[in-house]
Amino acid sequence: MSVPELGIARTEASPGRRLARLWWAIGWAMVVYITISCLEPPRYVPNLHLWDKLEHALAFGGMAFWFGSLVRPARYPVIAFLMLLFGGGIEIAQGAMGLGRDEDIMDFVADTVGVLVALSALYLGLGAWPRWIERLIWRTREP
Repeated sequence: MSVPELGIARTEASPGRRLARLWWAIGWAMVVYITISCLEPPRYVPNLHLWDKLEHALAFGGMAFWFGSLVRPARYPVIAFLMLLFGGGIEIAQGAMGLGRDEDIMDFVADTVGVLVALSALYLGLGAWPRWIERLIWRTREP
């Protein structure tokens, strides 16, 4: 499929985003930040003054939505599975570390709810935001 009026070629196998490396780098930076935030001792964790479960849902839902926006829809279940695997791994690590963090099945439930909300948004078509941003950027730069 091609979008000639925008000068962007896109196929189902390759989303063809001009800023793909930037989007992926930001996504991996989120993964690193969330990993560190979840595994360091509680005294170093920023207190957002939100409900802990909401923080989990926002973090894992946000990552699922971000990465889901960078892949074709056929890969959404893979992204969801990887996010849930990541969330479960974080909980196991928290219980095993002995640094004042506890493994909590309800945190994993909150992660799951966030991922499911993200999947819903992706399947509703809201994951096209990288293309929208790139269209805005390159529409203003093209002659």
